[in-house]
Amino acid sequence: MKRITGTLCLFLAITAFVVGCESSNVSNPEITQPNTQASDSVKLTESEVKDTLTGLIPKAVDIYGIFNGNGAFKSDPKKTIPGEEDYCLVIGQNGTSPVDIDNVKSIADLKKVVEDVFTKDMAGELFYRRYLETEDIGLPLYKDYEGQLYVNTRNGGHGWAEKFLIDTAKLKEQKDHVVEIELDKTTMDFPPEKLTISIAYVNDKWLMASPLVQ
Repeated sequence: MKRITGTLCLFLAITAFVVGCESSNVSNPEITQPNTQASDSVKLTESEVKDTLTGLIPKAVDIYGIFNGNGAFKSDPKKTIPGEEDYCLVIGQNGTSPVDIDNVKSIADLKKVVEDVFTKDMAGELFYRRYLETEDIGLPLYKDYEGQLYVNTRNGGHGWAEKFLIDTAKLKEQKDHVVEIELDKTTMDFPPEKLTISIAYVNDKWLMASPLVQ
């Protein structure tokens, strides 16, 4: 009897061990099932592309305007950087626009505004290296001095001739978090021509990932 009981206990122990090992090798669907919510959430329909561009392109045009001469800001000609009289103190936004720059008081503030519309890489390529890091006639366009922002008033504006026909936008490709779009643009009175741009989904928002002017 003791031998039978001992054999039975040994059998049950081995069975429990085998079952436990098999259970540990079974995939837990809650852990292994891929979470597609993040990637699905950035897929755009053509209608959503147009809605996104309706909000984004006017802001992008404004960003170009901030660096296209000195007209984006009001400035005080009586307050200049010593020895650099072309640089006048920025005292607020000049007019109204889709981009609020009224509280921009430094280069850091300015970059925050730009990077709310363009990706950081594109902002550096289009604006920072050309207008903030270049030493030339009328450049850099903006400078910090004693904790305040100054604009080079020698650098006049050059106008903006392009119009972007958002209703013509067509989705060309979506890959990862980047969407490539084709739309028509006009320049002055010339016939429309095709323009391909990209937008990228960064930190839960869509940003321009390509130039508007090519």
